[in-house]
Amino acid sequence: MLGIALTAFVAMESRAASTIEGNSSMPANAVKPAPAAVAPLLERFDEEWTRRDRPESLAAARAALDGAEKVAPEAYEVLWREARYLAWVSDDTSLPTKERSRLGKRGWEVAEQAVRLEPDRIEGHFYAAVNMGNYALGIGVLKALSQGIEGKFKERLSRAEQIDPTFDSGTVYNAWGRFWYELPWPKYSARRSEEALRKALRVNPASARARVYLAELFMKEDKIEQARNVLNDVIASEPAAYDPPEVRRMQARARHLLEKLP
Repeated sequence: MLGIALTAFVAMESRAASTIEGNSSMPANAVKPAPAAVAPLLERFDEEWTRRDRPESLAAARAALDGAEKVAPEAYEVLWREARYLAWVSDDTSLPTKERSRLGKRGWEVAEQAVRLEPDRIEGHFYAAVNMGNYALGIGVLKALSQGIEGKFKERLSRAEQIDPTFDSGTVYNAWGRFWYELPWPKYSARRSEEALRKALRVNPASARARVYLAELFMKEDKIEQARNVLNDVIASEPAAYDPPEVRRMQARARHLLEKLP
């Protein structure tokens, strides 16, 4: 998990349009410190985030974020947390595809606002890529490719990797692994997907997501027994290892995948 970072708040004097292709210029006199009142709201969000797979905690996190957005809608620390929240919600496979795509697109837009404010920090770049991926899966990979999303995704994720490849327990490499998995032939690459996921596991050997993604790759490559072994490993893992909500979500996904195996 990320630590609570509450020391570098900035705000715009006027809110930029929340569109992906919006104007990225920002006059020097447009930046001012965010109100101190936002800090306790973000502390509350971060605390509830550690229990985000509980509906009541996710709702409390959302309420804290809503309060922070009212106080400082253009603060970087608010924007990247909004993008993080939307990445988590749009990753929920129980939601309708259209809704996941809508949430992913909104998360992408918010993350781009964060990038414009703090281009040298990782969170905006990373959550732009993740939300972009969820949006692309919702509209269909071929349609996403026709919109030029591949290049935008690679640009954002490459920048995130340059800033900190170990960010959030190796999630940058998880995203790369999934990218090469989701691409249609001839862009699809099982080798590059597995290499990225192995990197994620070197950063965080307990990564449940990296292992579930690896199992899905094995399934795609008809390596059924290898997939089964990895999935059983995930189910047997200890949720408290690094991020309990993340591990529990991936364990549920692993159980579902096991049921589909022959």
